[in-house]
Amino acid sequence: MKGSTAAKRYAGALLGLATEMKKVEQVAADLQVVHAAVSGSRELKLFFKSPIIDHFKKRALVEALFKNNVSTFTLNFLTLLVDKGRESLADQIAIEFASQLDDMLGIVHAELRAPYEFTASDSSKVKAKLENLTNKKVRISFSLDNSLVGGFLAKIGDTVYDGSIRRQLEMLKDQLSDNLSIHN
Repeated sequence: MKGSTAAKRYAGALLGLATEMKKVEQVAADLQVVHAAVSGSRELKLFFKSPIIDHFKKRALVEALFKNNVSTFTLNFLTLLVDKGRESLADQIAIEFASQLDDMLGIVHAELRAPYEFTASDSSKVKAKLENLTNKKVRISFSLDNSLVGGFLAKIGDTVYDGSIRRQLEMLKDQLSDNLSIHN
């Protein structure tokens, strides 16, 4: 997608500049505000995407919306986006910035699915195991999955760690089949 390539480039440039100026934490927090505003408002998305609306009106709206909510550094970046006609990428840039920052900090995201709520103790144990497996810091998002009988599934990127009861039973079945074929 053409827009996502541009969003990656803008996010990378912003991250590089923010790192150089020691403003990474502030910019990350500011972009969360931008993401919340844009993703939460269909009207704002349509306003930014509209080729009919004058760029001066878009710039005025950006300044009015974010002047008191983000740093001057981030506001200048947002107005630059408007000046370049890239304001519709603001939300994608915010998401990509967070992703690139996590990469820079060695953080991976794990999606954990289980048929029950994990206790804080269970979550910390699973997090420690996943961090040990990946040699990275892990940020976990949890969801209930009633199709699982027990255990859990953890997905990091394209890799799935299957600790479900179903998988354990399949492995036991395979072991028993192998043992039976050896003895026959």
